Amino acid sequence: MSLPAYTIVIDYVSEGEIANLIRGYVELGGKKVRFTGVAYGRFGGQNFAPQFTPAAREKLGGLTGDFPKFEEDLQLRLVRGDFEARPGKDEHHHHHHMGEAEGQKR
Repeated sequence: MSLPAYTIVIDYVSEGEIANLIRGYVELGGKKVRFTGVAYGRFGGQNFAPQFTPAAREKLGGLTGDFPKFEEDLQLRLVRGDFEARPGKDEHHHHHHMGEAEGQKR
């Protein structure tokens, strides 16, 4: 069983020395489901730990048919940089792909 198509949008990224706090949402089946998380990318490789509320997990389970599979796919896509960055109205946007040195282009 394959997962339905979905879009990942990041609308806030903190600027930490070792980790960044991230907020965003997934758009799936005409619905937006929010998540928060921590992105690590400076030591020991790239990693992202998305977190959903219990209600969001249940909603996503119903929309995807397999929440654990969705969560794994989401994590891989976030690490690869497969998302849109849309900073909030009052946020300053500083986009940086995990694993890139600052100022380095892909």
